Amino acid sequence: MGEQPLFSQSFAVFDADQYLVDWTPGFAEEFADAAPLLVQGISAQDIFAACLLPERALDLSWAASGSKPHAFEYINSRQTVSVTQELSVSGCILRFAQSTKTVPQLHPSMLDDSTELLRSTALQISASVRKQREAETARLNELALTDGLTGVANRRYFDEVLNKEWQRCKRSRLPLSVIFVDIDFFKRYNDYYGHNYGDVCLKSIAAALKGCVNRPGDLLARIGGEEFVCLLPETDLAGSEDKAKKLEWAVRSLAIPHAKSGLVPVVTISVGVATVELINGDDAYALVNAADQQLYAAKADGRGCVRSIVFREA
Repeated sequence: MGEQPLFSQSFAVFDADQYLVDWTPGFAEEFADAAPLLVQGISAQDIFAACLLPERALDLSWAASGSKPHAFEYINSRQTVSVTQELSVSGCILRFAQSTKTVPQLHPSMLDDSTELLRSTALQISASVRKQREAETARLNELALTDGLTGVANRRYFDEVLNKEWQRCKRSRLPLSVIFVDIDFFKRYNDYYGHNYGDVCLKSIAAALKGCVNRPGDLLARIGGEEFVCLLPETDLAGSEDKAKKLEWAVRSLAIPHAKSGLVPVVTISVGVATVELINGDDAYALVNAADQQLYAAKADGRGCVRSIVFREA
């Protein structure tokens, strides 16, 4: 075994979602442990996970805020590496790195083979610890972003995904739809049957809604006591209206008894739909508010129905 390859300069381009687009040979040398994995579309996280390097060596999380980070240095295979990063006009992440100087060996008597063996062992230990930490972090994140009663996403997660999809659809000039769902006469249901039955009802409805929201990228969240919302990226008004009608029928066909409904003797939902065909602004919640207004229109028209609109930004 010999030393890791030395590099003088490194350059790589990542897209807005932190997936590798292009890179120079120097980047493969800088992240030598991940070199066999480098293909277009690999994530920055997967590249970093294959290497024994400080976390900031390939931390691109700053790009989400759009604020350019300060230049920094880190040590890589006895080299001091200076890194600068910035966003391109198109939203891609540009990463520049340059080796500035060589760091002395840990001890003059330590052979290069011994150094590489020590490094390899440390890499294995680091990878194991990182996987455990990532698994625990993922578990905690899931708990923080999930509604405890129904198991679907909560409002916090919905807000995060809404903003990301708004920006993505804006860049790609794609439509985006929101469906707002409210259980009809749910307070009457709780008052008559009791809160325990109310919780069972919510769980059943959430499961029925989730069964209809099954495309990759679609999202169902509970954002209030009896309120749910669906986010449908790349979906026009016709597609979102069709989905809304399926949601309404899925809940109605559960045939959950509701003696105090005032509409029909089973639990129903009212549904509001809003679709933006071409996004220009940055107010993602304006679309949610438009869907909410259509929900109130559905309630005004007798409940248990769907109302929709093409939303046009002010």
